[in-house]
Amino acid sequence: MNHYDFIYLGPYVYGLKQTIEEWCKEHGCRLETTALLEGSRFSISGSEDTIRAAVRSVRLWLRTAA
Repeated sequence: MNHYDFIYLGPYVYGLKQTIEEWCKEHGCRLETTALLEGSRFSISGSEDTIRAAVRSVRLWLRTAA
């Protein structure tokens, strides 16, 4: 697995994006965001270990964004 996608439907897209961008800079991965009709899609690409760490971090990022 070298990428992870998830959709965020909450109001704090900007804060969440900044949090993940910061994390990706520290872990050598890439973040792409796509605006949807409702919410945004976040796609994180990187090494398998980095993606596993990202999957474990999503709940923390969502709490931090709120």
